[in-house]
Amino acid sequence: MRKLILIGFIAALAMSVVVLPGIASAGVAPSAVASTQGSSWTSDANKVCVVWLAKAKKLFATPVKPSGLYKFAVSAKNLESQELAVLAKIPSPPAAGAHALSVMHADIVEVSSAISAADRGDSASFIRILKLYLNDHRSKAAFAAAGAKQCG
Repeated sequence: MRKLILIGFIAALAMSVVVLPGIASAGVAPSAVASTQGSSWTSDANKVCVVWLAKAKKLFATPVKPSGLYKFAVSAKNLESQELAVLAKIPSPPAAGAHALSVMHADIVEVSSAISAADRGDSASFIRILKLYLNDHRSKAAFAAAGAKQCG
């Protein structure tokens, strides 16, 4: 019973984090953003992320049920991987932008680890790692530090 309650909690959490990632505050100092706001990389990254955020909202429009967590994880990994591929094509990222891309890659590795655990039949690790992935806001903070507030 505890597992079902935990899975239900994670499903609800998944929707609040993945569908509405722009709501979370990154807590970045204004001076860190001001130094990158004028760059074309930042502008291009924000444009890309607005498109991918719309795709995420559409893909994850319905609440995830516990039985759908694996499918959710695979979909999130695929969507985030595709978004990263597009962002990586933007030329001349500033150092903060390159760091944000590496943090986003780490997010993908994290959700991939959750999927691997599920594939091995290790549901406890799947839930634990997926919960870590869903509560990890480092990507949002890194993109905000690079001035790309629409990303992460």
